[in-house]
Amino acid sequence: MDKVKKQRYIWAIAGGKGGIGKSFVAANLGIALCERGKKVIVVDADLGGANLHTLLGIPQPPMSLDEFIREGMRSMKGVLTETGIPNLHVIAGAQDILALSNPKQSQTQKIIKHICSLDADHIIIDLATGMAPSVFDFFLISDNGIILCTPEPTSLENAYQFIRGVFFHRWMNMATDKEIRKLIEVAMDTNNPEGIRTPLDLLERVDKLDKETGRMLRVGMQDFRPRLILNKTRNRKEAELGFAVRSVCRKYFGLELCYLGHILYDHNVYLAVQRGQPFFQDYPGSDVTECIRDIASRISDERGLEWSLS
Repeated sequence: MDKVKKQRYIWAIAGGKGGIGKSFVAANLGIALCERGKKVIVVDADLGGANLHTLLGIPQPPMSLDEFIREGMRSMKGVLTETGIPNLHVIAGAQDILALSNPKQSQTQKIIKHICSLDADHIIIDLATGMAPSVFDFFLISDNGIILCTPEPTSLENAYQFIRGVFFHRWMNMATDKEIRKLIEVAMDTNNPEGIRTPLDLLERVDKLDKETGRMLRVGMQDFRPRLILNKTRNRKEAELGFAVRSVCRKYFGLELCYLGHILYDHNVYLAVQRGQPFFQDYPGSDVTECIRDIASRISDERGLEWSLS
């Protein structure tokens, strides 16, 4: 009798702004999933500023993505590092910042290919800040990408810009017609002279060129359902901003965004980061830990695929 293929999930955590806590969430969400008996690998794909290993209490990882690329390894198993936490391994980002901060397309695709072949229940990818094509490529490894932002206006604005950018990048990968690809490229500029501001604006223009391509892109829109986590919220009003972001994405982007939940602000997070210790180990009973456990339960129970706050 054939074995049933084990379900595996890849969660890429992104955000257009630095300092919002991507590495913190990636590390501690990984620990929370391990608490639930899941086998987890966290990957530091912030190739220009790798620090995920530090948040897991590992000052100097023995191997990293740098060796994986430089030595032409055939598998990422060789750069897996034990964290001391049962069922949790980390793949550290490149330690030589100049080597991989701007990876070649071939390097990006090699890393992506091998991430997708890793053996784990959940693979969590900590992405770089910004909206480079390589960041979009990592985010689009699966449809389980997570947008992380904080309640600050600048962070929310950058989150919208990231969603818009990654969506257009996805369409660029789907389209084959040169004229339509050129139109998408123009639309990627937020101040483009064509006046294309949202995916819905772009769809109207594509329909005029080729209705069949427009239909294909609409199908792609329905299949693309990113997730959202609000970090560093201080009260219920800030936590409920997640609903507003979801509504804006539905109205202006035509996208269904799944709001996974919020994580409260706690100064102890900063202290744990400074000590280079996993927050879960230092503050197992804190409100922040419970927030992350709630998110992990939705992901672990597969409610993270369809579930949204209402």
